[in-house]
Amino acid sequence: MDAFLRALQGGQLPAGTRRELDARLGAQVTDDLIAAGVLVPGPRAAHYPCPRLGTACPRDVIENVGDPAFPFVAVPPGPEHWCDAVRLTAEDVATWTTSRQRLVVRVAELFRVRGPANLRDEVFPCAHRLGRAAWLGQERDMLLCTNLNGAAPTAFLLARKAQRQPTLVLAHARTRFTSPDVDAHFASGEVVVVFLEDELELVAGQVQRRQVLIARQPVATYGAPAFCVLVDPDGAREIDEATYRRVLASAEAELDLLLDLTTTVSAGRHPTGRREEGAYLEGSVTPQQGAAYAELMERQQAVRAAEVRALDGVNHPEKLIEAARRELDVKLSRYE
Repeated sequence: MDAFLRALQGGQLPAGTRRELDARLGAQVTDDLIAAGVLVPGPRAAHYPCPRLGTACPRDVIENVGDPAFPFVAVPPGPEHWCDAVRLTAEDVATWTTSRQRLVVRVAELFRVRGPANLRDEVFPCAHRLGRAAWLGQERDMLLCTNLNGAAPTAFLLARKAQRQPTLVLAHARTRFTSPDVDAHFASGEVVVVFLEDELELVAGQVQRRQVLIARQPVATYGAPAFCVLVDPDGAREIDEATYRRVLASAEAELDLLLDLTTTVSAGRHPTGRREEGAYLEGSVTPQQGAAYAELMERQQAVRAAEVRALDGVNHPEKLIEAARRELDVKLSRYE
């Protein structure tokens, strides 16, 4: 899978005959990508590589009339090339090409992106909008960057960070031309870059995530599709939409604390609830306040305000955390 993702860098999509793709990606990877529908049938090959692996005689493929076992033949380009013609089967000249659309659809499913995707217009060079998705407690623009090499993409991402535009960028793979600033500036905070080579794998002809989006505990199996991640005293687990609705409906009667990062109320704030002196009080927090509080809940350890990943680059993060605590902390007594 890593070789395929590295081959996706730039505008050229991996394509070729099975012989060429097997040499480039590996036979098993090619089989799995075909089974997953990411590689789709392409046009018949017009050229065939030299059987002696030379580069000076790209061979034209022509029909070999009268030979049903070998209906095609690859011939040298001129009399100056002394290589013999090569008889070919239909399978030899069949090609496969990468379907970016099918790959994008699968990636969107795995990252729970709400579209529609726009693979035509660029947000910045080589970057396309996939839709919206939740990541690290924030609703973000989801971008697919097909070429993150050089300094130019970093400049565009730093501009989005300065403008406080919550963004998750999916890039294919690191290369020797990938700026070290990518990992330095965009591992957390308002703009995050995730490399698909770290996230995706091929298993039995399926493109899958290597790990669950947020949950650290084993994920329960449900008949209905997962809607969101619930973090409660039992740990983190995926739940379906019906379970999510039941949690909200029972909040006033059963919960002491609720922070809902899956939806927003006025001004893009996330709804909250807390119990105080027996009463259940509803409120809201900003996306950054909610992300910071959720991170503290999940980490379950004492950290300095400057170490909270969701507040990377924020001035006076302690003030933002205290504002979230005033809205969410459940008071048990005067000092507790």
